[in-house]
Amino acid sequence: MRTKSFQLLFLLTLIFHLAAQGQSMGPSTGRNGMVATAHPLASAAALEMLKSGGNAVDAAIAAAFTIGVVEPDGSGIGGGGGMVIYMKKELKSYFINYYGRSSENASDAGFKYGADNYTAKAIEVPGTVAGLLLAHETFGSLPLKQILEPAIRHAENGFAIDETLAKLILDNIDNIMSDSATASIFLDEGFPRMEGEELVQKELATVLKIIAANGRDGFYEGELAAALVSGIRKRGGVLTEKDFSSYQAELTDAIEGSYRGYDILTANLPQSGISLIQGLNMLENYDLQAGGHFSESARTLHVIAEVEKLVYADRYQYVGDPDFVTVPVNGLASKEYARARFNSINQSKLDPPTYRAAKYGSPEEFDHAVRKELVPVMEPAEGHTTHLSVIDKDGNAVSLTQTLGLFFGSGQTVSGVLFNNAMTNFSYNVENVNYIQNSKRCRSSITPTIVLKNGNPYLILGSPGAGRIITTLIELVVNVIDFGMDVNEANLAPRFYCQKFEDFLHVESGIKPEVRAELEAMGHTLKVYEGIDLFFGGAQMIFVDPETGEYSGSADKRRGGIALGY
Repeated sequence: MRTKSFQLLFLLTLIFHLAAQGQSMGPSTGRNGMVATAHPLASAAALEMLKSGGNAVDAAIAAAFTIGVVEPDGSGIGGGGGMVIYMKKELKSYFINYYGRSSENASDAGFKYGADNYTAKAIEVPGTVAGLLLAHETFGSLPLKQILEPAIRHAENGFAIDETLAKLILDNIDNIMSDSATASIFLDEGFPRMEGEELVQKELATVLKIIAANGRDGFYEGELAAALVSGIRKRGGVLTEKDFSSYQAELTDAIEGSYRGYDILTANLPQSGISLIQGLNMLENYDLQAGGHFSESARTLHVIAEVEKLVYADRYQYVGDPDFVTVPVNGLASKEYARARFNSINQSKLDPPTYRAAKYGSPEEFDHAVRKELVPVMEPAEGHTTHLSVIDKDGNAVSLTQTLGLFFGSGQTVSGVLFNNAMTNFSYNVENVNYIQNSKRCRSSITPTIVLKNGNPYLILGSPGAGRIITTLIELVVNVIDFGMDVNEANLAPRFYCQKFEDFLHVESGIKPEVRAELEAMGHTLKVYEGIDLFFGGAQMIFVDPETGEYSGSADKRRGGIALGY
């Protein structure tokens, strides 16, 4: 039931949020720190850590745990993700991959895509706790209990459901009702909880307290792990206690590339940073400024869409877990390969006449890797994720993206933990690089990214949106670097989406009507979205002015959230 106190809390939160949005038609600004997340409470948690003397990693961890509580449809400790970290003093970038792994019994599970999406069979070993705690152990400065306190507080005491969460509960009620424990959290006597209502998650608070007291082992080993595994297996899942105890997040270097003199630091395999780099490499062969912005130029939009289509064709053909397949990374990242791929584009019309006919290229020629021909297959088009960006006073930066898979993940909750359905990201074609195997990481569209200029953070960005993540980031980088937009302008600019396995060129209505008409004349079939639409992601961005050092932050209005700085 609603309470007056939570009605007041919701009103105050709403006023705060709207005021923050309205205080500037431009970005939020600061000089000592900046955070942009998809929820005001997560941004507030990060800012609290920065003001307490914590660094960007501390703030990002606090925001990541908190957003898993207050935005439970998109992420949480039952999911996974990845983060790019740039430590300014070292001039060194890192990537922590904490996406899940399939069970040691995955190949025997009999998972069926579609029919089993919202069942325990779809659950991978969750990686969020391991990844965030590895980041804390390696780069953090504040005590873990302090960092987890905001998440514990909001889980135990509750928070007011905002408009976005209320809508998503209603839209995904069938998934939520697939498990009684999940239904008890998000439904009230069988009815969806509404905007302004209190959402309390006491069991989740207990789990977070165990993690705060015992670290990684408190979640992946011992009584809690046994209870989680038991609950998953009673629901038909196949995860084992060994799957939990053996799980480790991976600390590696970020993948590095460049675009028009800027350095790109992004997610390592099997996440999709390599595809972002490939797309930007291809666009270096086109004078975007001369062509005009894609919202006003059909030719420019067509060229970028064709680039994106070819990037996806290569991604589905070659990108997978490097522990299981040989990925021609150097070839995919090669400027020469990008030039050859770009030169294959017909700049005046859709060619070939269907997106599905787009052919993958041959990066092996630029990589010297030998592999058999593999068959590309489509991944789920729908998905929900969250992103956050952070920078501290010393110039340390974090770009972090995490997910449950589809909205509300598998829909299965054990001991307050809502679990992912990341098994839906695998291919079930035995010839594909992303084919399901035991203890394997699936390919993911997650692409947290940091852009540097002369060794200094310039742009920190990322987005949710499943397959749209890569195209969104390409368009955002182009908006800022090629067209000089500030982060709010870049975020509000209309977006489009095209890939090999789509029949439509998806466009927001901000793309001018005359541009849309010309695109149709070039052979494109358009699907138009009115206004700005959540389908195209929800980017969280920070810009660092190279002249003044001032931070500017922007939370995408497609998603909500807020950027806070000081």
